[in-house]
Amino acid sequence: MAEQTGSPDRVAALDEVTRALQASSVESDVFVDVFARAHSLGRNDLNAIMWIAVSDEAGRPITAGELAARLGLGAPATTSLIDRLEGAGHVERTRDPRDRRRVTLSMNDTALEMAREFFQPLGRRMAQAVADVPTEDLIIAADVIRRMTGAIVASREAARGDRPAGARASESR
Repeated sequence: MAEQTGSPDRVAALDEVTRALQASSVESDVFVDVFARAHSLGRNDLNAIMWIAVSDEAGRPITAGELAARLGLGAPATTSLIDRLEGAGHVERTRDPRDRRRVTLSMNDTALEMAREFFQPLGRRMAQAVADVPTEDLIIAADVIRRMTGAIVASREAARGDRPAGARASESR
């Protein structure tokens, strides 16, 4: 564990949160790998699909450059990945009508349905697991998870010597 300061109760609580997030991360990876193997996808493929789907849901399609920055891949590897996902019918490339050089990525409807069928039972089980947790506690938990995820991203970028993700994404457009 990392060096922590504060009262013994705070240190113990932070250790518990950290261990719980680590276990969740590992279990999520194993669960997602089941989906990946069932659909002949690799880890980067799945991560790309996740970022493309999240961008679709937000109503702001992601560009290849933004995807490359999020995945930490170079342009050739990202192009190959997108070609593979497009060939498998998971994603579609669309040229921006205002800037024909800009290509955005979106999920194919059949790929979205395939993912929904696999992941919705997980969503239901998660909802059942916290059915008795007050809404206010869920809001706090979400904030804690986002903050700790931010720390993971910052540590990853520091380890790779990267600039912040937003800076890379804007440079690659």
